[in-house]
Amino acid sequence: MDDPFLQALAPGADLPEAVYALHRFQGRLQGRCRIERGRGWLIAALLWLGWFPSSGRDVPVSLTITRDHGTWVWVRDFGGHVTRSALTFDAESGTVREQLGALTLWLSPRRIEEGIAIDISRLAVGGLPCPRWLLPRSTTTERQDSDGRFCFDVAAALPFLGRLIRYRGWLQPAKDGTYGF
Repeated sequence: MDDPFLQALAPGADLPEAVYALHRFQGRLQGRCRIERGRGWLIAALLWLGWFPSSGRDVPVSLTITRDHGTWVWVRDFGGHVTRSALTFDAESGTVREQLGALTLWLSPRRIEEGIAIDISRLAVGGLPCPRWLLPRSTTTERQDSDGRFCFDVAAALPFLGRLIRYRGWLQPAKDGTYGF
């Protein structure tokens, strides 16, 4: 079964090879990234609720993807800071539902020229829905670079407060041979 992002995209969406491969993958990928957190106590509290990592440059990152029936589990390790999320396809809304700590996000992927863009369509904090006017704005993209690596640029900002977080970098199959579809 396809992962939730492929299920939410239009059938037959033509994606760059590295983006398509990641969304059919089980195993471990590794790479590097840069993490930039927003400032202020409210931003820090929200990032804590979602188990987001600290800021850093050239941070080693790994992503381990497993699936259990209709749930895909992504375990991200940002230089020792582990963030786990469970992703499912929400057929009712046609979105990807991601449980990330105390945060539940409904993500709407869409095909763009270079890969995928992902918008946040709903958010709940501790089960309480976030009003639409407070919904974080996302500029998240996935693409393939000239070396054939999967590249990510995950960014979210809050109205009136600015940046929550941005982390961007690349992933490739782990050198320990755990790459597989």
